[in-house]
This record gives sequence, structure tokens and C-alpha cells, in this order.
Amino acid sequence: MSTTGRTGLRLSSAVALGVVLGITAAGPALATPLAPAATPAPGSARTCPAPGEEPGIGHEPRFTDTNVALFAGGDYTADGASAEAEGLLVVGGNATFAKTSGGVFNVGRAGAGSGIVPPPGSVMLAVGGDLAIAGGTTVDVGHGLTSASGHGGAVRVGGAIDEKGRLETNGGSRAAGLGARGALTPYDTFAGTVRDESVSLGSLKPTGTSVRRGDTVTFEGGAAGTAGPQVFEISAKELDGASSFDFRSIPGRSAVVVNVTGRQAVGISPLSVGFNGDRVDAYGSAHFGEAASRILYNFEASPSLTLGGGGNFMGSILAPEASADLTASTNGRVYVGGDLRTHGTGNETHNYPWTGSSTFTCKPTPEGPSATPTPTSSDTTSTPSSPAPTTSQPATETPAAPETTAPEGSAPPTESSSAPAAPGTTPPSPSVTEPGDSSLATTGAQLTPYAVAAAALGAAGAAILVFARRRRAGARH
Repeated sequence: MSTTGRTGLRLSSAVALGVVLGITAAGPALATPLAPAATPAPGSARTCPAPGEEPGIGHEPRFTDTNVALFAGGDYTADGASAEAEGLLVVGGNATFAKTSGGVFNVGRAGAGSGIVPPPGSVMLAVGGDLAIAGGTTVDVGHGLTSASGHGGAVRVGGAIDEKGRLETNGGSRAAGLGARGALTPYDTFAGTVRDESVSLGSLKPTGTSVRRGDTVTFEGGAAGTAGPQVFEISAKELDGASSFDFRSIPGRSAVVVNVTGRQAVGISPLSVGFNGDRVDAYGSAHFGEAASRILYNFEASPSLTLGGGGNFMGSILAPEASADLTASTNGRVYVGGDLRTHGTGNETHNYPWTGSSTFTCKPTPEGPSATPTPTSSDTTSTPSSPAPTTSQPATETPAAPETTAPEGSAPPTESSSAPAAPGTTPPSPSVTEPGDSSLATTGAQLTPYAVAAAALGAAGAAILVFARRRRAGARH
């Protein structure tokens, strides 16, 4: 074979490789758009979002919220391959983090979430009892959050810290031996608040109707001129086993209350959620954050709540008498009076404050004492777990875009479901944190840099191919 022929073969092979890499790497990344970002831009004003402007799922912190995002009146357990708890996590009893294969569990800031997070340096994990971290598990609190007033996230524990794994506060303080009240203040009476609010909301008269057909529950709103929240009522028995939820004719910016009556346990495996004609449980929905912030389910008397599967549950949960088991991801406040276990494959709790109550809405500044009160107990230890960052910039790890494939072990809703499906979208699969990863747990694969590189490689290969053809043409002449 001539030199020109061999050169052409090598160049053609390089071009082919570039094209294959470009298709393989760029395809999934370019097919995974994020919902439109809400203002303010990352790193700018730290206020609560205006009603209707709640952000979709993104990577950067955008708003500040010091209210409780996730509350367990009893014990809290994160095991299996669960990934993240965004916002302030308050546990009345003991907290245990024990990922089956090890790896990172994020608290405060999520790799991909609402971007509504506690301010840097404030308390992001408060435990009334003991805190246990199993070997191989890293609890990463306030990852990459920095400001002039603080770094990372603070941890306050009423009992002892059993750190067989690793507790990383990114420059935030850590304190143990405070006693339950000292560790949980100003939210040491939050269980009573949850119970009182549940009773108050449960007394509201329905303004709309709820109908169950098959696995779908349809909530039909009242007249557009109806003042206050849209209120629906459904029995725990009727709600149990449902998987698709369709909210219709919800006027204006009205919040939504679903009062679940009766003392029966409820199990739900969410597959789809419609809201005024939009499939809002898909990350690509422009109304993802808005819907998550407007809906609340009030399980006033249910003793047990299970959110199964790997889909997205949309809306806040108020369950003062229940213990809860989660493998699905949640998008809203989660307040349970009993124990709370999260153990899905990459499932996350995203912090979307509920717009229907001043008690559970977003609060940019702490209630009561400062976010990081000075310990006063004689048996208290309070030291940063790591030096404060020397730069005000977040850590270099960038969470990846969420996937939009169907949840593991589930299928998209059938055509019989009345909940609308967004064209070309299915419920997102949860994130998976690789064992030993010390960065933010991520939702989806970090493919965007590879897509860019592949595109550049493809373009370079095309240019080389043209050059090679010209050389062969010149050799023939």
C-alpha cells in the first residue's frame, strides 16, 4: 500500500473513532435538558423565590431557606443507595447513615435539586439523639457553600457522634452532647407545630372533587374565583395503591391541600403527576418547581406511609402520626411524626417550600436564636470538622444534569391514565453515588464535558478528512 493510502486509512480510522465517540458521548448528554432556570442567577441575591417562580431541578444554589425541609419526630435512617437530603434536616431521635456500598450522602445542598438551601455556615443537620455514620459512608454537609459569613453546614447533636465513616462539614461547626433541646432549638417544638397544622388543614372544607379510576386519582378544582387554597378530600383506603395523580382546573397561584382521611396505612408508587395539563413530574417541565411548591398531602391520622418505586412524588407531606418508608424521590417538605427511612437507588428529598402556609413556607432568615448558637452544655464539643475554605467559590465538582429515563423497576403510565404525559419525557431516574466518591452525589452521568470534547473531535476529524482527500487528489495529478 502506498504512503498516501496508508495515511488516508489512518486518517479515516481517526475520523470514524471521533464520530463514534461523538455519537456515544454527546447523545445522552444533549438529550438531557434541564428545566429553565429561575432568577436570580447562581451566586446572586439570596432570597426566597416569588410564588410561581420556584426553580426547576438545577445544580447551583439560588435561594436561601432556613426553615425545616425534612423532619422526623422519631429516628431517621438513610441506607441502601439513597443519595441526598436537600435543606435543613431535623431528627427528633437518632440519625443513622449507612449506605450499603458506601459512598456519599449529601445534606443541605444536593448535587441536583431545587437550589433552595440553608445559608452557608448555618445548621443543616440537627439530631436530638445520637448520630451514627457507618464505615465507608461519608455524610457531606453543605458541600461547596461559602460566603463571607460562613462555610459549609453546621451539625448539632444531642447525644454522641459514632463516626466509623466520615462527617464532612466543609468548614461548618460540629457539636455533640447538647441534649435534645439544645441540639434542636429553635425547632425543638416542631413536632407540635406539625400536628397543629395538620389538624387545622384537615378542618378545611373541600372546594373540589377527587375521583379514583384504576391507578389514577383526578383532582378537579373549584371555580376560578375561589379564594384561598384548593382543598380536596380522599380516604386513605381510596388513595392507597394509586400511582398517577392529575390536578385539573387549579386557578391562579392557589395552593393545593389534599386531606387524606382515615387511619389506614397508605402505599404509593408515583409514576406520573399532571397539573393543569402539564406533566410536572418530568424534570423538563417548566412548572416542576411551581407544582412541587403548591401541593401538600395531609395524612392527618395515617399510621404508616410508603412511597415506593423510583419516581418523583410531587408536593409536601404532612404526616404527624406516621412513620414513612421512601424509595421514591420527594419534591417538597417532608414532615413525619414517627420514624423516617430512605433507602432507594439514588433517591433524594428536594426542598420545595409549600406556598400555602406561613408556617411551612420559605424563610430566608432563621427563627429564634442564630443559626449556629453557641453551645453552653459542659459536656459539649464544638469544632469545625475541617478548615474553612480559603476561597469564597464553591468546590470545583459540578453536579451533573439529571437523567430523564424511566425509574428503575417501573414503566411509564399506560394510555388509560388520565394524567397528561409531556411529549418525549418520562419520570427521571434517581441518582446513584459511586462508592468512595467524596464529591456531591449526582443525578445522572456527568457527560456534558465529554459531549463537548466529542463534538470538537468530530469537527477536527472532518477537517483532517478533507485535507487527506486533497493530498490524494494532488498525488494523482
